Amino acid sequence: MLEGSRTLLRARHFEFQIRHLLVVVVLVLAFTTAFIMRSYPIKYGFFLNEFDPYFDYRASKYIVDNGLDAYWKWHDTMSWFPEGRDVPKTSQSGLHIVAAYLYQIFGAGSSLLDFTILLPVIVGSLTTIVIFALVRTIGGTTAGLFSALMFAFSPAIIQRGNLGWFKSEPLGLFFALLALYLLISAIKHQEIKYAIPKAVAGGIILGLANASWGGVQYFSIPISLFFIALPYFRKDTRAPLYVAIAFTLFSLISAGAFPRPGLSFVYGLPGIALMGGTLFLAVATFLKKISNPRTEVRNTLFLLIAFFGVAIAVFVAGIYQPSSFRYINAINPFLSTQNPLTASVAEHFTPTLVDYFIDYSILLMFAGLGVWMAFKHRTDMSVFALIIGITGIYVSATFARLLVFASIGIIILAGLGLYEVTRAVLSNEPSQPSSGSTSTTTNSATSKGKAAKSKRKFEYSKVQPSKSRIIVIAYIVLIVFMLTIPMVYPPNSNWLTSADIPPSIANGGTGYRLKTNDWIDALNWISKNTSNDAVIGSWWDYGYWITTLGNRTSLADNATINQTRIATIAKMFIDQKEGGTKVAHDLKADYILLYIVAQRFSGVNGTPFYTLGSGGDESKKQWFMRIGGFDENNYLEQDGFTPNPRFWNTTLLGQLIPYKPQAYASVQNGQLTGLQPEYKPGTIALYTKDIKYPQNGPSNQPFSLVYSSDSFNTEKPGIVFAVLIYKINHNYTPKPTINPYHET
Repeated sequence: MLEGSRTLLRARHFEFQIRHLLVVVVLVLAFTTAFIMRSYPIKYGFFLNEFDPYFDYRASKYIVDNGLDAYWKWHDTMSWFPEGRDVPKTSQSGLHIVAAYLYQIFGAGSSLLDFTILLPVIVGSLTTIVIFALVRTIGGTTAGLFSALMFAFSPAIIQRGNLGWFKSEPLGLFFALLALYLLISAIKHQEIKYAIPKAVAGGIILGLANASWGGVQYFSIPISLFFIALPYFRKDTRAPLYVAIAFTLFSLISAGAFPRPGLSFVYGLPGIALMGGTLFLAVATFLKKISNPRTEVRNTLFLLIAFFGVAIAVFVAGIYQPSSFRYINAINPFLSTQNPLTASVAEHFTPTLVDYFIDYSILLMFAGLGVWMAFKHRTDMSVFALIIGITGIYVSATFARLLVFASIGIIILAGLGLYEVTRAVLSNEPSQPSSGSTSTTTNSATSKGKAAKSKRKFEYSKVQPSKSRIIVIAYIVLIVFMLTIPMVYPPNSNWLTSADIPPSIANGGTGYRLKTNDWIDALNWISKNTSNDAVIGSWWDYGYWITTLGNRTSLADNATINQTRIATIAKMFIDQKEGGTKVAHDLKADYILLYIVAQRFSGVNGTPFYTLGSGGDESKKQWFMRIGGFDENNYLEQDGFTPNPRFWNTTLLGQLIPYKPQAYASVQNGQLTGLQPEYKPGTIALYTKDIKYPQNGPSNQPFSLVYSSDSFNTEKPGIVFAVLIYKINHNYTPKPTINPYHET
């Protein structure tokens, strides 16, 4: 008997070790997959990606070179000339500080630039472990493993956390999910002495997350709603109340300690939401304590109605008004911004149903199953999964950038849904007794089995030894096949192609999957061939590149902290030549940088012609007009994109673009046909090269083209990424003119 018990114990211990080994293997697989997927852009070179990471690198370098105390006092004079910029108050300080100290600890002799290029990949890969821990706390080990694997492949998350994306999202998301895990783990604890330290740590980390990425403020929504829901799904809320108070308090202190978000977080919607949810939980706990069982539910329902009634009345009466349209838009994603600058940003575009199906595909089905199971179980953890899933999808309807929150919610729900399917297929429930078996022992065993099953809801189960191996293998093959489909299909918009994103500096911020040195060479030319105090005027998109890689002062950058300045630059480009030149002089700019993307074709009699409109300033002209206060109908043809003669003859931008319209053509089967001299609906413009302000032109011209990148100068057919730098003639006196088409 004793030997049999020992054998059984050894078998169970071995099974326990196998399970843990399997968990480790799957987590390593998830981490490795995430690392590979996020490293995919390395095929184009080892660069920082997009625009903001160049500023974040520069700010982190400032801490490494000068120390944290100097950073807190840093007023950057190389951006937003001449006013400059208070960096700690206008940027994500948490990202800069964490990156600087991580580099000092783990840099291992590498350059800070290389370290920041690789850091998003490492942080994003580590987040797979955090999402596993979070979902495991909510729904068990199997659900956590599924979620970790899905997180590794999620397109919306990869696109905002791949190689070189040294921006807010990767680190902010890592800290936010870690804080969420600590909070949920603390609420599940029955002993307060273990729960409170987790809640305190979670609150501090959530504050740091908010200082690293403003988007983390979203998590205040599901957390506060969860606090409100707890009294209805948790009988004893005394321990959760202590957890909520500690978590909220330290979240507010931690976030408020940074210049940004600072007190705006405490007094803004995120802080009010956290405090409101905690207050509701406290009042509900008190009501449950003083109410008898018959009136308990009624009293808490009345409290819920009164709570939301007061909140709605406060907003309707205008007692509290959010300071940012983004907060209002998060509450009501179906509002449309009237600010053309906000609308001009690609990541602010509203996602469509097609975007959701492409990004999530088969996961939507499993997430739907997870929703159904959460409604079925109705535990506090399943309710939390529902809340974060629904709110994530809800706020993502605002901006395409916020699809990361939809990803988190869908991944959690899909993990739970996949677990339920797996549990059903690999169930270890005993076979049903025969119809004649009615003994008390059997009934007792059945009752105990049901009780055990109820207690292990949302936990993984063992494979039934008697289960058909064919069914198990078929299930595994089916699941792998279903999860593989969105990896490769549709051919041009699958999960793998979504990871194939060249760094913006390599493809000029266009949609082409290729590498060009035009921008890198141009910025290198600026740093070597302009004076140290030179001021470069350009559209705000390129400000961070100019200050970081060109090492020169810019008029505006991607922070968009001075929208009046951006509107002035837009006015400079669209105003008449003389008026635009005067604006450039008033801004005290020394150079104007222009970026034009064209496509060169072999023309007639050896003369090449070009098409414009592939992602440079020539594609943004309509936004220049709207932001600058001009009626675009005065400058564009009926298609709302093709410039008309008035644009080419009157605007400064038309004079600076080194092309002129030559003819118009129709497109049939990918071929240009039917050349004609004037625009007609359905035709596209063909251009020839025309430099209006050459470097060796007359001395009295207002500008001189002193630099043009290589692809502009070559005569080979293909894509032109023309980075053009005009030197401003400060001796030129603009003539006073009136533009009859200016609207403001």
